[in-house]
Amino acid sequence: MLILIGAEGKDLNSNVSMRFGHSNYFLIFNTETKSVEAYENVGHNKKHENLRELINKGVEVTIVGNIGPHAFETINTSRNKIYLARKMSVKEAIEKFLKGELKQLSEPTAKKSIGHKHSHHNHHND
Repeated sequence: MLILIGAEGKDLNSNVSMRFGHSNYFLIFNTETKSVEAYENVGHNKKHENLRELINKGVEVTIVGNIGPHAFETINTSRNKIYLARKMSVKEAIEKFLKGELKQLSEPTAKKSIGHKHSHHNHHND
């Protein structure tokens, strides 16, 4: 199984990022080979195209510290389940997930996407 985690750094000892879409790195952990691949979130791509590419590699689980509506919408597919892990390392989050100790998310943890003020996702009828 492939697990995608938003992380502060590029290894398993890094902390889970508090803002998934704006993570410094996206790590893909393979539970069968115990290998990890790190992808730098260059320029914190606000359109989340890089997330689509990572999910399309066959990711079945995503672990987040927080996730806004835009990133949630991008990665919430029938094949991918999203789980919450706060204030812990990536390694701890993976261990807790494998033990069934993380909460599955059915909606974003943040009401607004940060950095999407001028996008079509925020409609204000003031």
